[in-house]
Amino acid sequence: MPKKKIKNSEDVFISKISKVLNISKNELLKKDDFTEIEGYDSLKHLEIITQLDKVYGKKIKKISDISKLTSIKKIIKQLNK
Repeated sequence: MPKKKIKNSEDVFISKISKVLNISKNELLKKDDFTEIEGYDSLKHLEIITQLDKVYGKKIKKISDISKLTSIKKIIKQLNK
């Protein structure tokens, strides 16, 4: 049952990131790095981290180098540690 909750959290988070970056969820999932997305900058990165914090709470505080979280894959990998 907890896996389903994580999956739902991932879906919510992916939706929020796609809104922050103003691209579709499908396009977002195809990108290996947010820096490939037009309009991505440090302020967008902070917005993404804020959304992460809203969805995952304390779990995000355990990640040591948030600046390296520049893709959905990297974020999910860190959250699953």
